[in-house]
Amino acid sequence: MPQIFPMNWLMITLLISMILIIIMIKTFFIKNEKTNKMMIKNILKSTLSFKW
Repeated sequence: MPQIFPMNWLMITLLISMILIIIMIKTFFIKNEKTNKMMIKNILKSTLSFKW
């Protein structure tokens, strides 16, 4: 059995999560194009207004 390092697992999990996120975003954008822009605007506003 070849030795598997934890870094490899970390990279694999990161790749899988990124792919899933991309798929989710793509499906979301395809489903609602109009609400999307509003969501992005709201998120930007909240992130900008939010201060520590």
